[in-house]
Amino acid sequence: MPTLSKSDFKAARECPTKLYYREHGYPTTLEEDPYLQLLAQGGYMVEMLAKLRYPDGVALPSDHRRTRENWEATRAAIMAGDGTWFEATLLAGRLAARVDILRRRGDVFELIEVKSSAMDSHEVADRAEKGAPTAFRSARATRGRHEILGRWEPYLADLAYQVLVLSRLVPGATIRPSLLVVDTAKRTTIDRLWAQFEIQRGEPDGTGRRPFTVAFTGDPVAVRADDFLTHLPADDEVTELLPAIIEQADALAELLPETGPVRVQRPLDWACGACEYSRTGADGRNGFAECWGPLGEPRPEIFDLFHFGQVKVEGERVADQLIAAGRVRLEDVNPDWLVRRDGTAGAINRRQLVQLRHQRSGQPWIADTLGPAVRGWPYPLYFIDFETSALAVPYHAGMAPYETVAFQWSCHTIEAPGAAPVHREWLNLEDAYPSAEFARTLRAIIGDGGTPLMWSAHERTVLRKIGEQLARYGHGDASLVEWCVRMGDKASGRLVDMHALCRDAFFHPAMKGKTSIKRVLDAVWRADPVLHERFTAWSGHAAPADDPYGALAPVELDGSRLEVADGTGAVTAYQEMLYGASRDDAARREAWGRLLRAYCRLDTLAMVLVWDHWLRMTADAG
Repeated sequence: MPTLSKSDFKAARECPTKLYYREHGYPTTLEEDPYLQLLAQGGYMVEMLAKLRYPDGVALPSDHRRTRENWEATRAAIMAGDGTWFEATLLAGRLAARVDILRRRGDVFELIEVKSSAMDSHEVADRAEKGAPTAFRSARATRGRHEILGRWEPYLADLAYQVLVLSRLVPGATIRPSLLVVDTAKRTTIDRLWAQFEIQRGEPDGTGRRPFTVAFTGDPVAVRADDFLTHLPADDEVTELLPAIIEQADALAELLPETGPVRVQRPLDWACGACEYSRTGADGRNGFAECWGPLGEPRPEIFDLFHFGQVKVEGERVADQLIAAGRVRLEDVNPDWLVRRDGTAGAINRRQLVQLRHQRSGQPWIADTLGPAVRGWPYPLYFIDFETSALAVPYHAGMAPYETVAFQWSCHTIEAPGAAPVHREWLNLEDAYPSAEFARTLRAIIGDGGTPLMWSAHERTVLRKIGEQLARYGHGDASLVEWCVRMGDKASGRLVDMHALCRDAFFHPAMKGKTSIKRVLDAVWRADPVLHERFTAWSGHAAPADDPYGALAPVELDGSRLEVADGTGAVTAYQEMLYGASRDDAARREAWGRLLRAYCRLDTLAMVLVWDHWLRMTADAG
């Protein structure tokens, strides 16, 4: 009998059509998303830490392909009396759910959902002391109600679904639902905690899933004493959500009859632009294309209009109205929707208006402010890029969950007008807290003069956080702490954000609605052959014909492919190099280090190339 799993329910709540695609194994973009894979690794570690809290816990069979057999094992366990079980499978009619941690004490069942989401227990305690609503709710009442916050609603709905299934299996029992989450108010005393996990990807099953397996090699007693999770009861929130969850679950279960899943077409709207079923598989299936039909060929242009989903007229999202009318091209967007009643426009709307005009004309846009800005920066110019990690499980003793670790910087320096860029870099290769040395080496290069340039505010934020860490942990001298704090202060004006300048003063039609460094470089690269010569001269490599980032060739080592293609890949490479299977393999560590250096170097060279293009394109501006 087909069952509605917890994952099915979550997907179908977003869109019932996804249930059909999910059951039929349509390809998804999630299968190839490195960021989600990285989050999954952290999530599995947190689950392992949560289970270590309960030494009496018993792991139950949890193969998702054998739901009924799993349920029989769970039923036998809970019927035998009190206990604590991991991955318990519940099956009530067509509703199925797997519970992270299930505890029975007489007629009371504790249902615990483990999440790697962050919560500050000091904030929770402060709210309770003041008699305020729980941290799951808005602090400010709306029409007399403290609404459940959007960031927590999906997790609480997930929990409510599990409560529904369990309540139908044990009528009359008391069920106490809760979340077990990462506590950012706590710090670990265990050094190299990340290295005490071994993570392996399983083989793909019939549905294309590749599950993680995690083994903990450290001391469970020490971990229990060092617990940095926090337990949050959710009785009131689950009670509030349960009536709607019951109605939704029973309706969705009807879409899974014995004859196969029923397809229900959700009305098309702006949310479709983020649909994971937009990838075309080897068999040609593409869920997005099936939903949208001719309207989605080619991709609807309004999805590429800068922040267009935020535009509302009389409280209604304009994009949804256009989609309902079958009008999804830029020419269907009325510029009058992007200005206030007095004719003025905010920063986002100004960018949208620029894109509308110049996407249609095919001509780039350069604001009058761009030339004076790039010519007004005092030399030397320092084009900098940082690689950092901020994950649930801390690397080093004394650190809190999700605390920033800065492990690499790259800097291209142009000493004076007309000078060629000179590259310098630093990469941590030691299993030790790196941020102090990161700051010291960076300060030695960029000091207190000239203009450090970044792409987005990330570098400023990282320096501010490093300053706070150094002061808290006693690393580095007072002058280094002061330098980091000053560099991280936006009011100081030392760090210049090229991304903000691009957003406000430059547009190329090939960028569409994107302003990432990769998208901007790709646009100007195709339009400016001079950059190809610059790239070869400054990098020492032949310029790739159509994509400068194509210079990041993967490394084949012992039959495996090593690759760093983005910031998430850099974090994964760093962890693999210092804490993964490569940590004791000198050849693999060296290969990962080489790839990390090449990736970070290309990001700062990309900034130099964009700056060079701007400089030449505004030459007449004086």
